[in-house]
Amino acid sequence: MTPMPISRLLLLHLVPGALATLVFVLLAGPVETSGYPPLLALLVAIAVVIIPFELGVVLIAGRGEPGWLSAIPYREAMTARDWIVLVPVTLVAGVLGFGVLGIVEPSIRDTLFGWLPSWFLNPLPTDDIGRFTSAAWTTTLGAYLILNVFAGPIVEELYFRGYLLPRMGQFGRWAPLVNVALFSLYHFWSPWQFFTRIAGVTPFAYAVWWKRNVWLGAVVHVLLNGIGTLTVIVFVMNQLT
Repeated sequence: MTPMPISRLLLLHLVPGALATLVFVLLAGPVETSGYPPLLALLVAIAVVIIPFELGVVLIAGRGEPGWLSAIPYREAMTARDWIVLVPVTLVAGVLGFGVLGIVEPSIRDTLFGWLPSWFLNPLPTDDIGRFTSAAWTTTLGAYLILNVFAGPIVEELYFRGYLLPRMGQFGRWAPLVNVALFSLYHFWSPWQFFTRIAGVTPFAYAVWWKRNVWLGAVVHVLLNGIGTLTVIVFVMNQLT
């Protein structure tokens, strides 16, 4: 596949994250004033910016070709053995990456980004659950489950690993790492997690690149996000009961 110009790659990697962060910043205050955790503003940004933008690019790129995923070449079949081995291996590697580097996240956040407002640094204040009603928490966590565990990760994988990664051939074997670094940078709403995301996502990004199968990345991404999200949901719900 013909490599995409670097300038266009940079724009397509970073613009959706920048726009979503802008929407998050604009909506966080009104959302919090209305009695909801600021995270709901970010979830709205995911729903109205990230998903339409990224899915739209993929669909437009494949316009005129058969199949709605025609712009995604990484759809080669994998053997059952590949699935059985690669999903748990890359999942464990991702959990370890997020877990080990996650230990230093608070220090990075407080040292480099402590000047940011509290709602930006901690949009889901699980240390102050009583600030919001049970109904507000239920609404926010329900949207968190749908968007952060399923819709968001699946669309991101179709876009970043399915559409953009195959068009980064000029980087050779470094393409997955460059793709992941830009993917991590695209999360402008949580820049202190830059290195953590690289450590957590790189294993399955290389597996997707190796096996040319975007659904492998989607499965692992969903599982990784599911572990963290469900942990938060269980914790909050236990505090509310």
